[in-house]
Amino acid sequence: MGVGRTQRGGIQGRILGEFPFLVLSGGWVLDPGRWNGEADVWIRNGVIDAVVSPDVCPPDQAVCIDVSGLLVLPGLVDLHVHLREPGFEYKETIATGTAAAVAGGFTSICCMPNTKPVNDEPMVTQLIKRKSGEADCAKVYPIGAITKGSVGGELTDFRALKEAGCVALSDDGRPVMNDEVMRQAMQQAADLDLPVIDHCEGHRPVRLWVHE
Repeated sequence: MGVGRTQRGGIQGRILGEFPFLVLSGGWVLDPGRWNGEADVWIRNGVIDAVVSPDVCPPDQAVCIDVSGLLVLPGLVDLHVHLREPGFEYKETIATGTAAAVAGGFTSICCMPNTKPVNDEPMVTQLIKRKSGEADCAKVYPIGAITKGSVGGELTDFRALKEAGCVALSDDGRPVMNDEVMRQAMQQAADLDLPVIDHCEGHRPVRLWVHE
């Protein structure tokens, strides 16, 4: 660009806050409904200030990072992740899962209730929210269980889960097999404006007939 200091290379998430004026130069900016083309992204004090044409010169004090040939996107959202904390930390923790998310460009993630204990009570939801705050990486949106223990029987307290911070309901890989329980769940969820995320699969035994 001919203006400011230019360096080439990757950017770790928190580096954006280390410079008063940072410019991502020459990348292809894809921001649906706003921009789809080559542009420069101006960042002041860690906050995006403007998206401008590459021929607009930034101030001399700007630190310019050449991202030509790369896509510059808004933070991605993953609606189905398994953070596994509490209870299965040997598989994943909230800290490691959110760190992996931001490394891949995901700034918001929704975590399934397949924890131990299952996220079927407000105290579990609150733990997840607290741990995600301590990790301070991606935003974490907990998904509460549809049924207690995710075993397909008694419904959880949807209102209490929502008030604790759950944004949706699911029994994840253990779909509710009782039609009446699922009907009640969807009706109550609709009343509370809570999406229901369902594995559309059957776990009932299937009788197969083989004909010669």
